[in-house]
Amino acid sequence: MKSGVTKVGLVALVGTMITVGVYGCKKSEDYYNRGDAHFKKGENDLAISDFTKAIEMNPRFANAYYYRGLAYLRKREYDQTISDYTKAIEINPRFAVAYPERAFAYCHFKREYDKAWEDVHKAESLGQEIRPGFLKTLRKDSGRKK
Repeated sequence: MKSGVTKVGLVALVGTMITVGVYGCKKSEDYYNRGDAHFKKGENDLAISDFTKAIEMNPRFANAYYYRGLAYLRKREYDQTISDYTKAIEINPRFAVAYPERAFAYCHFKREYDKAWEDVHKAESLGQEIRPGFLKTLRKDSGRKK
């Protein structure tokens, strides 16, 4: 009896995988998950495409903006990176991990140190740890201590 249940479960799982694979994604989460798989393999263009589809289906999908921003960062498309982090933060102002990432982009690619410091302070206020090496660089490059 146990193997019959296992076979039924396996058939259902395979059927679901084939449906998503052959017929396409049905929900924004499907595109997000597929985008995440592409992102983890370093397939940035495919990840961006799937995250974009997830966002089109659910414009308030903060994680999709965040990870699309990371994929754009890998492609060195810094304006789009900052734009996506900003949108994720607009959707969820308590999205603590997005602030230090945006601060990093402001510091290293735009040289907008005041904006970087604002994001550092906001992240810290939300309990997000800031990498010490980044803080050291921001202090040095901005000429500020805090």
